[in-house]
Amino acid sequence: MRAASTVRRLSTDMKKTMSIQQKLFLLLCLSTLVLISSCAAPKLSQFEVQRPSRITVPREVKKVFIRADLVDETNDKLGIKSKVLQQLAQELNRFERFNVSVVNTLDEANIDSEKETIAIIQGEVISGGEVDRGQFTDLATCTGGLGGRLSSAGAAAISDETITLDSWRGYVCRRGAFASNVAEMALSSAFALAGLNEVIPPKNQVVRTYKYKNISLFAQANFSFTVIGLKRETLAIRADSSSFGRSITEKDSYRNVKESHLISLTLGSLISYTRIPIFPIPIREVALASRSNPKQIFYGQKPLPVPSIYDLPPKEKKKVIQKLVMLTLQSFIRTISPYKVMVDAEVASGGKAKAGDLLKEGKSKQARKIIEAIPEGKRDSQDWYNLGLAYEASAVSPEDYEDARRFYITALENSPGTKLYAQGVGRTRLYLAEKRRLAKQIQD
Repeated sequence: MRAASTVRRLSTDMKKTMSIQQKLFLLLCLSTLVLISSCAAPKLSQFEVQRPSRITVPREVKKVFIRADLVDETNDKLGIKSKVLQQLAQELNRFERFNVSVVNTLDEANIDSEKETIAIIQGEVISGGEVDRGQFTDLATCTGGLGGRLSSAGAAAISDETITLDSWRGYVCRRGAFASNVAEMALSSAFALAGLNEVIPPKNQVVRTYKYKNISLFAQANFSFTVIGLKRETLAIRADSSSFGRSITEKDSYRNVKESHLISLTLGSLISYTRIPIFPIPIREVALASRSNPKQIFYGQKPLPVPSIYDLPPKEKKKVIQKLVMLTLQSFIRTISPYKVMVDAEVASGGKAKAGDLLKEGKSKQARKIIEAIPEGKRDSQDWYNLGLAYEASAVSPEDYEDARRFYITALENSPGTKLYAQGVGRTRLYLAEKRRLAKQIQD
């Protein structure tokens, strides 16, 4: 009997063990599936392609002079003229269409119009800023209880909200937004599981005031592009602008100016009748009472200090100005010069050449050599597609785009209906249409 009992216990233990092993196996399978699905995400290769300018500048124009003496700075309140001109020259030189320099003077009499054609950029730089300051009012909700206070304070910290404490029970008060309210719900649930929540206390509301200032900066560039050769012709005139705005709240200025405490209707009618506040309230869930201090004055007669446009921290101001300058110049640059943009394309996995990793690393020329070393008749459709992608990524002439399109078509013929290959055909067709126009603007 003992032996039989022992066998039964061992059998039961084995079943439990098998059950645990099965669960672990199932968990491992699920984890593997998740890993495989994450690894199956599209593999993107990023590369630069050229885009044509909006106007066609004659090919003979090689030198461009930015006339600093002819760029008016009367209304450049931020003092960014020099930065604008240097950034414009740097960007145009980076695209290698022109040789650009910033000059203070230029004697056009020394230019032999029969031997060279140049271009001049001149115009105006305008910039400035404004500061609006004042006092604002908001309505904040206050939460009590240990868990309520912690969750409300935690949500405020996450969303960088300012909190105040009411004078009734020291509830934590904050205005709240969708994101912070969601955070408070999550924290409140966590604290409840930890046993930190008491009986849900009433929520109060307070009216708060605070000081603020709104800082706004703007930049504008009005430029013309004039070609000087056998004849003088202005090809482009543009006025482009950009702006930046930020609201700064003085968190130390928050004050509760009116507090409203929720009280039960039953107790409320009694208090309303007797007009005598009753404290402490015997039943917490049933709330009533209303206290306000509308006559409280916490702002003195002394006016707020007038802030300047330089109230932004130096590092932030530098970044803001840089962004304003770039946004202001972008349209003008794309009007007169071919420019480069980054493009993402999916890499085909597999193939005999296994060149996908090289493409993802930006080594398109190495990928071309490896794939082209395989005889054409032995290349897989993935090889043909990746070869097209390699040519597209390193294209410097219309012929490169033609080859890329031809390779994409070959990949599609070998694997009809493959969306990835069809996208390559369509993408290069669009590039070729632009390249025909681009060929008129630059020399191969």
